[in-house]
Amino acid sequence: MRNNHLFVLVALLLALITPDAFGQSKTIESQGVAAVVQGNLDISRDRAIEDALRNAVEQATGSLIENQTLVENYQLLSDKIYSRSRGYVQSYEVINEKVEQGVFRVTIKAIVASGELKNDLQALNLLMRQARKPRVMVLFQESTAEGVDTGRLAEDAISRVLLERGFKLVDADSVRLNLGRDRVMGLLAGDKQVAAAVGTGYGAEMLLLGSAQAESNQMIIGDVKINSNQAVISAKLVRADTGEVTVSETRRAVKPHVNSLTGTQMAIDEASELLANDMVDKIIQIFHQQIYNVANVKLIIHGLQSYGHLQEVVKVISDNARGIQEIYQRNYTMGTAELDVELTGSTQSLATDLTTRSFGNHRFDIRESTHNQLQVTVTSIHR
Repeated sequence: MRNNHLFVLVALLLALITPDAFGQSKTIESQGVAAVVQGNLDISRDRAIEDALRNAVEQATGSLIENQTLVENYQLLSDKIYSRSRGYVQSYEVINEKVEQGVFRVTIKAIVASGELKNDLQALNLLMRQARKPRVMVLFQESTAEGVDTGRLAEDAISRVLLERGFKLVDADSVRLNLGRDRVMGLLAGDKQVAAAVGTGYGAEMLLLGSAQAESNQMIIGDVKINSNQAVISAKLVRADTGEVTVSETRRAVKPHVNSLTGTQMAIDEASELLANDMVDKIIQIFHQQIYNVANVKLIIHGLQSYGHLQEVVKVISDNARGIQEIYQRNYTMGTAELDVELTGSTQSLATDLTTRSFGNHRFDIRESTHNQLQVTVTSIHR
């Protein structure tokens, strides 16, 4: 009888818990609008959908904001939600769209989830597919104070975590064999040319480079000799094509053990796993920003006739390429300009737009395209 009462109590409690308590998704219908500028309907449609996605997410989280009496911080929360809107939307469909009086209006049905992205392996795999499954190469230099060869414990431990989280890895042993010791040391020291060579020759978009250092100090506790084994793992995440360092982390671990070699190995393994898990979170944030928010692409334009021609080209790209947020000029020398472009999209999407869309009297030909950099030649068409 007691068990029956317990069963009824549990059933009642479960009935009172809403589906949202289990992190289930919500289906929300929302609307979005955007002005039509210079007749570019597709750009206006993109912006209207973004507005609708933001509204859908705000609807899903609005009650939470009110319940926590954070109304005074609503604008700040709203901006944060907007910056991550696509990260909360599992899928959506446009159920109605129309243009009236210079405004593009869309109605969407979106499935919105509120869980943390990093804890959702399925969402992580989807995100990585959308980011073209970037490949990572893990390369570490390991040493101990006693000069004992620990093998490649740090590389193995970090690689294991990355593989478990769905990353594709480039074989570091092949890189070592073909580059040679001097170039490998140059790569670890930050040689951008070697990094670019690895990216081009081995298909690694991201390089996880670092060092593992360990030492063992003997202590006597009573009649027992024991070793305090410490490991320090430092790493930086580098974009292969540009050599840009995006993340830098250091982790430590201490493992007491009667055997210094075993304890040292355990310390390296633990520190490496700590660092790897932190790096995974940082990499996910980078992918998330590239896909759902704003990506930074280095755009190098060749064939410019003058500085005035550059300004004309920048304006035509801003007005006609999809997803452009800002364009910053870095330098201009002898007909070549280097620009930093912030856009909602990717290098590939920008390259596609430049080669398939109409830019008036300008034509763009792709010279080189990597994960974060695009080189084009502009040609003026005289009609």
